[in-house]
Amino acid sequence: MIEKSPSQDQIKELYDLAFKFEQIKCWEYMEDTDIFGVMNPENGEIGYICILGNAGEVFGINIYRGARGLNGYLKVLSGEVYEDNNLFSLQYCLSLTFEVGDYLEKKDIAAIYESGINWVNKNMLPIFRSYIPGYYPWYLTEEEVKFFIICLQQTIDVCKKFKSNRGLFSTKKQNSYFIRISASKDKKIIWEDNFLKSVPYIEEAKPIFINELKVQKITKKLFNREGIWQIGCAFFPLCINDKKSRPYMPLSFLCVNGTTGEIVGSNMSDLRSYNLFISEEILNLIEKCKKIPEVIIVNNKDFIIGLQPLMKKLGITIKYKKIMSFYEEAENALVDHTNNRRS
Repeated sequence: MIEKSPSQDQIKELYDLAFKFEQIKCWEYMEDTDIFGVMNPENGEIGYICILGNAGEVFGINIYRGARGLNGYLKVLSGEVYEDNNLFSLQYCLSLTFEVGDYLEKKDIAAIYESGINWVNKNMLPIFRSYIPGYYPWYLTEEEVKFFIICLQQTIDVCKKFKSNRGLFSTKKQNSYFIRISASKDKKIIWEDNFLKSVPYIEEAKPIFINELKVQKITKKLFNREGIWQIGCAFFPLCINDKKSRPYMPLSFLCVNGTTGEIVGSNMSDLRSYNLFISEEILNLIEKCKKIPEVIIVNNKDFIIGLQPLMKKLGITIKYKKIMSFYEEAENALVDHTNNRRS
C-alpha cells in the first residue's frame, strides 16, 4: 500500500482548521449520536461525521468512510460490537483527537511546527490518524488530508447551525442522514443541505478454507470428545512495519478452555483474512491436544456461518456469545505480555 504524503501547504491548512474546530467546542452541545455527512466532491464518497467529547473523555471528530465506515460505527452504537473489542477489525475512518503532548509522536510535533499555528498555550494538541481494518492507525495520506480539510470546513459550518437549531438533522425518512453536498453555481462551488438514504454495507462472504486431508486424518483417529473451547480470530494491536508501506497488524488466533480459562493455543499470521486461517488453527489444535471439543463458542456471528461445514464434519456444536469472559481475560493478558516484552 504505497501512499503519497501531503504537502506542507495542505498540512498548514489542515491544522489551521483543527484550531478553528477546537475553538467552537461543539462537543459541549453535540453528542456522538448527532451524526451527519459530507460528500467528497472527488469521488462521491460520504464521510459520516461523529463529534467526540460530550462524555468529557476524548475530544475530536471521527469521519466514517462510506457504507463500510458507517456500518462499523452503527455496530458499536447498537452494542453489537462493544468498545475495545475487535475495533481494529472493524473501524474504517479518519480521526482527529486532541491529546496531551505525551501522546504525540515526533511526526505529529513536526507537523504542528510546520503548520505555523500557535498551540503553545494549549493543554491539548491535535493528532490525526487514519484507521483501516487490519492496518495500524497511521498518518494521513494526501488524499485523506484533502478530504479531511473539506470535512472540517463543512463541520464547522454545520455545528454552528446545529447550535441554534437542534432539529437540524431530524427527518422522518428511515436510514437517512443530513448530508452536505457540493454543487457548481455561476462557476462557484456552493454547499447545499440534503437528506440522503444510507447505502447498506454488504461485505462479500468469503468461504472458510477447510483442509480436507486433515479432517480425514482427525476423524480416522477417533479422538475423545470433551470440553468447551472459546475461540476468536482478529487483528492483534501490534505494529508490523517494513518501512515501505503502511504498517499492518498480524491476524491473531486464540483458543481458551471455556471451563477453566486456560489458554489452549494461540498463533499469529501475516494473512489478511480469517477465512484462510481460523479453521486450519482449529484442526492443528485438535491434533496437538488429541481431542475434539464438544462445543466451540465464538464472539463473531460471521464465524458461525463460515465454520458450520467444518463443525458438521467434526460433530462439534458451535455457538455465539457476545462476551466470552475467559477469552477476553486471556486476550488482554496476551496484549499486556506483548507490550511488556517490547518496552
